[in-house]
Amino acid sequence: MMKKSILALVALAFMAMACSSDDSQETEKPPTPPETIIEPGTDERPDWEAPDASRYEQNMNVYLTMQDALQPYLSANDMVCATIDGEVRGLAAPSQDEGDWLISMIVFSNGAAPVRLSYYCDHLHRIFTLDDWATFDANVAPTGTGGIYEPIFVK
Repeated sequence: MMKKSILALVALAFMAMACSSDDSQETEKPPTPPETIIEPGTDERPDWEAPDASRYEQNMNVYLTMQDALQPYLSANDMVCATIDGEVRGLAAPSQDEGDWLISMIVFSNGAAPVRLSYYCDHLHRIFTLDDWATFDANVAPTGTGGIYEPIFVK
């Protein structure tokens, strides 16, 4: 009789374990919707081509991060383009580094000039542009704070 009682207790314990949830497993949370909803557009992928660095005497290295409103839409298919006087002087695509998107771009010029920055978002099929993003300066630090490092395309 004792063996039957022990077997019944063991069977009950196994059944209880099978019915209980395993709290140690992480459950996937649904993605958080972006605070700013940006409407998709109809812009086609631009045919921007990287500049010929040998034509310029100076370069400006910049590491950019996208503003929070655009972060949910970033992908490796996006493009960032710097132009001076209508010519492409820098071209880059976002890449992920430990889960964060980073854009490393080299802008070329022969001297100080206003730089226009454009961002093509593949997910949204839109091109965002800042006409006076920065003034070309070969002495600018590649990283830092402010509008040059985190351009505000969406207000």
